[in-house]
Formats: sequence, structure tokens, C-alpha cells
Amino acid sequence: MKVTKEAYEQNYQQFRSLNQIMWQIPVLAMTLTGGLWFGVSTIDNNAMLVTILLLTAVMGNVMLCGVLVRFRHVMGCYLDWLKAADRDGFVDASLMSENATKLEIFCNKDKKVHTLFLYMLSWAAICSLVVLAGFWNDKLGIIDLSKSNPSLEFYDEHAVALADSYESVAFENAYPFLTDTFAAASPPLAVLDIGAGTGRDAAWIASKGHNVLAVEPSSSMLTIAQNLHQSERITWLMSELPRLGQLDASASTFDVILLNAVWMHVVPQDRHASLQRLRQLLKPGGSIFVSLRLGPVNENRGMFEVSGSQFALDAKEAGFEVVPRGDYEDLLGRAEVSWKMFELKLSE
Repeated sequence: MKVTKEAYEQNYQQFRSLNQIMWQIPVLAMTLTGGLWFGVSTIDNNAMLVTILLLTAVMGNVMLCGVLVRFRHVMGCYLDWLKAADRDGFVDASLMSENATKLEIFCNKDKKVHTLFLYMLSWAAICSLVVLAGFWNDKLGIIDLSKSNPSLEFYDEHAVALADSYESVAFENAYPFLTDTFAAASPPLAVLDIGAGTGRDAAWIASKGHNVLAVEPSSSMLTIAQNLHQSERITWLMSELPRLGQLDASASTFDVILLNAVWMHVVPQDRHASLQRLRQLLKPGGSIFVSLRLGPVNENRGMFEVSGSQFALDAKEAGFEVVPRGDYEDLLGRAEVSWKMFELKLSE
């Protein structure tokens, strides 16, 4: 095969250009994927945008795989031509000795870099799909992937024993400053009771003509609540903070949200997300009432340390106006336990 020096040089430069571009494809893919993942991590409540960004990451990596395969094929054509044009001067990097180790065989195998690049791009696409599937699973609550929860295990096991003590406390004693509000409100208020327990509070509020969504994560406690307090004005839901699955923030907002004896069970790492979720669910002009348990922490009940000052600071950072509602003794007579009440309103 006879070729001119100019033709050989031209094909050689074409091969070099393609090689340089091929090395840029993984960098482009990682930049694209990283940027889209970062964008997803900053979005609070826009499922459509999250879905579009993650699908873009998937499709981008898949398409770049195709581009990489095509580039390597064209480069192979140029390599074959260059080898045929100058066999004596051609360097065959895939050649190895007969005594080559497995590592040498792996490293020197033809198109090894191209294959590793494909693995990396495919992995990025798969990870994006996994993140997308996890996002929708978390939003819809299809599969519970959460770790064991000591709090739920405790309440599921001791629900019957705890029910009598919870029911012995009147709503008027738990929320003395709210009785007049619920008694006088018209039209009926939309109320969200998170950590509804035996349904004591939900039942009292429903008896005043208001509509209550009672959320309780313990299946045993929820069963007791549904049996004790049957009302057409109460809707029962098994879920927990921070996700509160099956509650669409765009369609479900509430005038009043109650969290009675709940915050000490919220994992500290989830508290910021929980406050953001509560903010999404509160109607303008509405209020959230949170009671904080102060006292020794019982780890067997899945409790965590609670600080009134830290809670107020976190709530302000989440966009709430924080109104103290007083300090109270424990209604079950425990000397080492006290309660602090806060009202949260949306900051203007």
C-alpha cells in the first residue's frame, strides 16, 4: 500500500483529533451528571422538574455512550489504515507476552479505555435512574425502605397499655389556649394532627365541627384510634415526618397543624426537612402548635434531645414566626418531665 506523506499526515492528525475528543466525553458526562444531581438536591417541591433533570442525566449518559462507541469505531478505522500504510512504524499496544499476568491481560486488552469509559457512563445513568426511582418511592410511599424505628417498635408493642393514660388527659388540659378557637371557628377548619396517637385530640376537634386528618405512624396505635373514635370528620393516615407520604402539598393545606409529643421522636438530621414539609402544608394565616418534651431521654422509645431555644432558632431559619405559648407540667404526673409549647406562623 503506497500513500503520500501528506495523506498519511492528514489521517494521523484526524486520528489525534478524534482521540482528544474521546477523552473529553467522560469529563463532559461527569460535569453534566454532577450539575444535574446538584440541581435536584436544591429543589424543595417540584416533582416534575426533579424528574426532568434526572431523566436528562440518564439520557445524556446513554447518548454519550453511543457517541463514544461511534468515535472509537471511526478511530479503529483510522488505526487500521495507519497500520496498513506503515506496518514497520506502527505501534501495537495490545500485544503482550505469552506469560502475561491477569492484570497485564486486563490492562493491555484492545479497547480497554473505551470499555472503562462505557462502564463509567453506564454507571452514571444507572445511578440517576436509582435516584429517580427512590424519589418517587419516597413521594408515593410504595416501598418502605426506612431502617428500624425504635419509636414505632415501642408504640406498636405498648399501644394498648399506653392508650388508657393518653385518653385520660382531656384536650382542654393539653391545649387550654385552643379550646375557644376551635369552639368559635366558622366555617369548619382543616386540621392536621401529626402523631395523633389514640385520636384523642382529633376526636375532640371533630366534635366541634372541624375536619381532621389524623396522621399516626404506629399501626397498632392507629388501629386503637380508629376503634375508639369513629367520626366522618376524621380521616386516618399512617405516615410520619419528614415525608408524610400521600400528602400532596399543592392539594392539601391546613388551617391548624398539631404536633403533640412528636418532636422528640424526629431524628435530628430530619428536623430541618420536617419544618420545611410543615411549611408547605400550612395555609397562609394558619398556625402550627408544637409541644416539646423536656426531660430525660428514653432511647428505648426512640427519643432524642430537644431544646426549646434550638427549636425556635431552627423554626425561624425555616421561615416561621415563633410565638411561645407557655411552659407546662407533665399531665401524666412525671416530675422529671415538663413541656414547652410554641406556635408557628408563616413569616411575611
